[in-house]
Amino acid sequence: MYLLITLLCFYGIFSVSGQYYEFSDVLIEPLGPKGLRVSIPDEDGIQLFAFHGKINSPMKGREAGIFSEDIRFAENGRWTFFTNARLKPGDKLYYWIHVLYDGIGYEKDGEPFTVTELIPRDGSTTTSTPPLCELGQTKLNGKTACKGMLIFHETFSRLDKTKWKPEVKFPQVPDFEFVIYDDDPKVLYTEGETLHIRPQLTEDVYGSDSINRELDLNTRCTGLVQSPECIRKPRAWHIVPSVTAAQISTVESFSFIYGAIEVKAKNYGLKKIFSYTHWTDAYHVYRIEWKPDSIVVKVDGVVFGTVYPPAGGFAIDHTIIQVDPAVADRWRKGTVLAPFDQEMYIVLGVGVGGLGFPESMTNKPWESDHPKAPLQFYRNQSTWKQTWGDSSVLEVDYVKVWAL
Repeated sequence: MYLLITLLCFYGIFSVSGQYYEFSDVLIEPLGPKGLRVSIPDEDGIQLFAFHGKINSPMKGREAGIFSEDIRFAENGRWTFFTNARLKPGDKLYYWIHVLYDGIGYEKDGEPFTVTELIPRDGSTTTSTPPLCELGQTKLNGKTACKGMLIFHETFSRLDKTKWKPEVKFPQVPDFEFVIYDDDPKVLYTEGETLHIRPQLTEDVYGSDSINRELDLNTRCTGLVQSPECIRKPRAWHIVPSVTAAQISTVESFSFIYGAIEVKAKNYGLKKIFSYTHWTDAYHVYRIEWKPDSIVVKVDGVVFGTVYPPAGGFAIDHTIIQVDPAVADRWRKGTVLAPFDQEMYIVLGVGVGGLGFPESMTNKPWESDHPKAPLQFYRNQSTWKQTWGDSSVLEVDYVKVWAL
């Protein structure tokens, strides 16, 4: 099956958090004139933080306590419990906490905490308490974000088009995929809080022999009007793409620079690994950790590769990676990681065929450099269509982005 699955923010792929949770230091803040704040740092994999506590009375096992609450979302990089309880120096807090991490619950009995002084809620005096927001390297839509903060979270209960822009166009550079990107509900839909992108034969979407008829995407086109992105006029071997797929992005709603992006999805991978089960039988978690000096790619917690720029930046390799010298000159004006030193947006999509597959692949039903490659692909439909089935779909469970 020749599907090129694109789960990207700058042509990368995404991973899973660790398999075991180690409790970080619990931050306890008795506030004045009243208030109690208890928090732990956010980290990949935490799904819930529960706090149970009592004042001046020991806990009896795993009792609920006077204070009892489940915290389901992190804010400003921390999971925080808060109550307006009035405390005074000498009061002793007894407590235990519960953390749900990667679907597994972990519990810890806290050491009794004695109040020695109250922290003014107006912040008028200094204390040794660390700030709740430590600014990191990540910038979100131009603004610096708190380190560890969950800055983007999508669970696909529906396809929110204020957040995700579906493309409607014929793809061009760099891969020239053999597809029409469309928002037709046959290829792009949500079901069971999961995003589905299911490629279809163009003739099943646009009608019989549609690959040989002019197709003008007209006002629906998201590409350059009156360009090859919006109009395809077939002639001889130059046909309308034989497959219709989908691609969505946050180009108009969300962008960031540096951070950790994680996607849980079912798809085919390009790296070979040995397994007793099919790769597509289960979801996998893809992760990119994008830092100012490197890009780490992980799949299911395993590092698949780390990209370090050469000493002179990627611009010195412009001939190898086939980048225009003028573009390379612009890269030299940036950081060593250029062009990956500017805000990027997220793209999810399924491409079919095109230049993204190496010639070394066996039994590939087209020649990438051949001018008739799209026609070759179409004429060899009997070879690749039989590999399509119910699993020929990209399913995305969630997308998360954390600040670093």
